[in-house]
Parts: sequence; structure tokens; C-alpha cells
Amino acid sequence: MNKKIPCGLAAFDLDGTLLNSEHKLSPENCEALQQLAENEILVVLVSGRMHRSIQPISDQIGLENPIISYNGGMVKHATTGEVYHHTPVPADYAMAIVDDCVNQNLHINFCLNDELFVSERNKWSELYETRTGVPATPIGDLKQLAGETPTKLLIIHPPEKLPPLLDSFKSGYVGKLYVTQTQPEYIEFMNPEVTKGRALTALAKQFNIPIDSVVAFGDSYNDESLLKTAGFGIAMGNAVAPIKDCADHTTVTNDENGVAKAIWELIL
Repeated sequence: MNKKIPCGLAAFDLDGTLLNSEHKLSPENCEALQQLAENEILVVLVSGRMHRSIQPISDQIGLENPIISYNGGMVKHATTGEVYHHTPVPADYAMAIVDDCVNQNLHINFCLNDELFVSERNKWSELYETRTGVPATPIGDLKQLAGETPTKLLIIHPPEKLPPLLDSFKSGYVGKLYVTQTQPEYIEFMNPEVTKGRALTALAKQFNIPIDSVVAFGDSYNDESLLKTAGFGIAMGNAVAPIKDCADHTTVTNDENGVAKAIWELIL
């Protein structure tokens, strides 16, 4: 493509998209996002991660913009701390999920007030901590958090055993919660009003940026609403098939600096 696409806001998923397979930001991608910002394009990081896990990446790039975290469950400014939107999981559904996980001996992360609570530290909590830099706080029985409204809950489970578990939770909470897979090991639960696309729409409106001039990058199932909402959606070369199918363009993989390549080819 030789024609440059209009862009007033550029939205980037993190894991599998902006970050490489080691969950690191490459110098090439960092420079490309900095160039977008210097060209007065609003650069927004959009992830299923907790806000506190995204903040260091935003700081590394030098951004002073809102961050969309928890798959759209929270929109919070990177430097002022202002919370634009927060849509947590209802308390009764949160405890129902905890009960399900206790009964099935599943590891679950309980994300409350941007803190990560687990029943005990294990290989799954260590995996999440390694990937995101967020330490888990073990508290024993998670049922003591009854009545609380977490921003998100997250099951971590062996990838080969995830599909039937995901199907079961999706059917069990249809119409009640937004249930999605974000990594090979992750099943995430959010308020049913939460999607990356809805958060992106609200943020673009708040900054008076037409949605037609929004460009979004993603790779996984929870990025579908993001790419479909944006005026122009870009899938990574490593993206799952449904994301490539709904995208307007597919770049190379996250390990080949696909974000930077697309920015220089299509926007700058």
C-alpha cells in the first residue's frame, strides 16, 4: 500500500503485538511510537493487563496519554492518574467464579484496586509475574474477598486443556460476563459491558477524534472489537485467524517489529 491512511489516534495491544515473544519492547517499535507522538497522533496502549503493568511500558516510550487496561475495564491517565472509566465485575459473579475455580482446583488471579490477589503462589502466579512484572499477593481463601468488585478475574491453565474449559465458562456466563482468551494459558472474565472496542470508542469521542481516523493493532481474540471498531485495523503476522480475517491489513510478526513496519509504511 502506497497511500497513507489518516490517523489521529493509534491504539496498540501489548502482548503478541507491540511486545515481542519475550514480552519486551524493541527499540524499533519504541521509536516508531515516539515518532507518532511527535506527529501529534494520540498513542494509546490497550491491553488486558493491569494498569500498573502497562505503566512502565508507557513510561519507557515517554507517553503522557490515557491507558486502556483490563481489556477496557479501566481507562486511566498514565501521568495524572485520572480515571476516565472503570467498569468492574459484579461481586456476586466474582464469587461464583471463585467458587467454580476452588471446586475445579484452578488457579485464579483476582484483580482488585489494581492489586493482584491469589490464594497461593505457584508456577502460574510466577508465570504471570514474569510476564507482567506484577507481584501476586497470596491471601489464602479468596472467598474472604466476597462483596468486592474486581476489575478482572483471570484463570491460568495448561494451553492444551484450555479449550473445553473456555467453552464451559463462556456458556455458563453467557449474558452475564465477558469471557475471552487472551494468551494460550489465560481465560479472562470482565463486566459484560467491557471490550477494548467500547473503551476505544469512548476515548476517541472524549478527545474529539473521528473513529475513521483511528488505527488499531492486535493479534488475539480479545482484539477483535478493537480492530473492528477502529477505522483501520492491522493484524500481526502471528495473529490468530479471526483477527487476520477482520483486519484491513496484516503486517509481519511481533518478533519482526511488525508494528514499526506498518507505522512507517502506512502512517508516517
